[in-house]
Amino acid sequence: MNSDCGLSLEEREGGWALAGQMAPQFKLVDEYLAYLTDRNYSPKTVRAYGYDLLAFCRWLLIAGHPLADVSTEVLLRFLRACREAQVPGRAAPNVIRLSGRRLDQYAATTINRRLAAISGLFAFAAMRDPGMKNPVPKGREARWAASGERSGMLVHTARRPKNRSSLRLREPRRLPKALSQPDAAELLASFHTWRDRAIAGLMLYCGLRSAEVLALDVADVDVGGRWLQVLGKGQRERRVPLDADVASVIQVYLLAERPESVSARLFLVAKGRTGDSR
Repeated sequence: MNSDCGLSLEEREGGWALAGQMAPQFKLVDEYLAYLTDRNYSPKTVRAYGYDLLAFCRWLLIAGHPLADVSTEVLLRFLRACREAQVPGRAAPNVIRLSGRRLDQYAATTINRRLAAISGLFAFAAMRDPGMKNPVPKGREARWAASGERSGMLVHTARRPKNRSSLRLREPRRLPKALSQPDAAELLASFHTWRDRAIAGLMLYCGLRSAEVLALDVADVDVGGRWLQVLGKGQRERRVPLDADVASVIQVYLLAERPESVSARLFLVAKGRTGDSR
């Protein structure tokens, strides 16, 4: 399943497309990725869907199934292959997770994301050709979280849960383990620069994602008022309270450590360049 089969993914003119000797067989994938780009999906989301569909197309080539003939039965075989595949570069099969699964296996979240990409691909094809059937079966109708969401003055603001395919793998739901206050303080103290302490503090105390931290501009941080203006996933803005200790760390970083630069970004690397989200 890890063979490239003459097929790869490459970036083209601000979007993503399949490349290689076998790419002409999967023009639908290129059109779907271009459609996601046109709908202003995040470049990282389009890239992730591209690699998920790349894995599916490579498997189709190995199994000898044309894209136009994909059925629910073919999808079941693909999901089985994903569950049994060995992730390249991972530890040996004798290393076991706490959940009981081998460490060299794909996680359920990865397989479900691939299924979502495939479902979106065929939904796009069905949108253009109403006579085409989506081989990804729908699950039962999703329930609202609470009965009160179906009535009241703000009912129009509630988002109806999406139906999920019955092919999805069950994902374990575990509560996160919180650090104690002394452990959190010890963690921050272990970083050697004010920049690293500020980044870790924003993630730990303010709940920001790594990409959100690195996307912050200096103007987004109100140290005195203790507020952050955060641009999150889907280009959605939100205001986040800024922890007092983290605000102090950011202030020291700005005054004593941040390199001089014309960049508006809050966090810079050694030569004044912006950081990378990875």
